[in-house]
Amino acid sequence: MLSNLSQTFAIILLSIIMTISPAQSAVQEDGTIVSREAYDFPFATYDKWLAFSDKAPDPAWHADPMRQLVSQQDFQRYASHQTVQAERIEYLSDGLRIKSILVRPTRVTKPLPIIVFAHGGVAQWGKITFFEILEFHRLAEQGYIVLASTFRGEGGSEGQPNLGVGDRADLMNLIKMAQRLPEADGDKIGLWGFSRGGGLGYRVLAVTDMIDAAFFVGARADHLNSKRRAEFDEFVYPDVVEAYAVDKDAALKSLSPLFWPEKLSPKTPIYLLHGTADERVEAWNSIAMARKLDALNRSYELLLIDGGSHSLIEHQQRVRQEMDRWFAKHLKPEGQ
Repeated sequence: MLSNLSQTFAIILLSIIMTISPAQSAVQEDGTIVSREAYDFPFATYDKWLAFSDKAPDPAWHADPMRQLVSQQDFQRYASHQTVQAERIEYLSDGLRIKSILVRPTRVTKPLPIIVFAHGGVAQWGKITFFEILEFHRLAEQGYIVLASTFRGEGGSEGQPNLGVGDRADLMNLIKMAQRLPEADGDKIGLWGFSRGGGLGYRVLAVTDMIDAAFFVGARADHLNSKRRAEFDEFVYPDVVEAYAVDKDAALKSLSPLFWPEKLSPKTPIYLLHGTADERVEAWNSIAMARKLDALNRSYELLLIDGGSHSLIEHQQRVRQEMDRWFAKHLKPEGQ
């Protein structure tokens, strides 16, 4: 028979165990949603957004061109959640809480295809812009569930910025999270990558064949021979690329699909879009990748926009046209 002291201890221990829920006691796996809340626009009115746009150093982002891309009716419809709704979501990736945004139609009557966006920039330059969020709303109105995350160490996400296995894990776990959504068709996934996000997209295609269509804008395919190599050597790569100090060239080759195009999933058609006047990522990156894909007999399209900048914002209507066609072709059943 237990002593009084032993009995008391056993009762306390049993009480503690019974108060711990399975969710608290179990380790949550990557891709698990840990928080979600409604997303509200950072600008109370259309005019306030345009006034903010006018402060951009590049005139292509000023109010007048923005009016041509997003009408007041569009803005108000998105902000009021009439046709689409947006949420801020945090999910787990390598145990880190990663911030993301999800935009979907307000009324969902059947599982919808997924589009995952991978943003440009890295570390303090890595972010999802408000204009991109407006584009998520535009795509959601077409019947997609659109998701994007600010990768680890960026935009309030936990961890340290990592241009390699880190951001790839974050994107893969975002896809895993998306596939679990009851309103999502987990077998229809599109990947839209801009700049750094396009480079990341290549690395995702090297480890999975679940992407049904990829659309890359201004994507870097070769970090080794970039004209900005010296600048990035000093200010970017040492802090965000693993084993960079050990072997710089080897580390950059691992990020550069031009050196391993055969690893890319042969099941995923790739659209390469680049401006010939891209001042950040030279257009030869996409040209060289197209040649590699062609030699491997892979499915791809290449469009070079003459005089186009890195963002191609001055050609956004053409970007929309090509992206909408590409994703509709590969993600939506014929006639839908």
